[in-house]
Amino acid sequence: MSWWRGVLAVLAAFAGIRRQQAAQQDGHLRPLQLIATALLLVAALIGLLLLLVNWISH
Repeated sequence: MSWWRGVLAVLAAFAGIRRQQAAQQDGHLRPLQLIATALLLVAALIGLLLLLVNWISH
């Protein structure tokens, strides 16, 4: 699995928008890689939010 396909699958699942053919291809992705990708994206989002709060508060 390419890293990019995993990111797209996780973001599409979060947004709830995915074409049928792409959703069927997501079924071939490894669950552990999708979980790791989702956790990394959540960590990046939290980091960005913390930076934003730090920037606003100073």
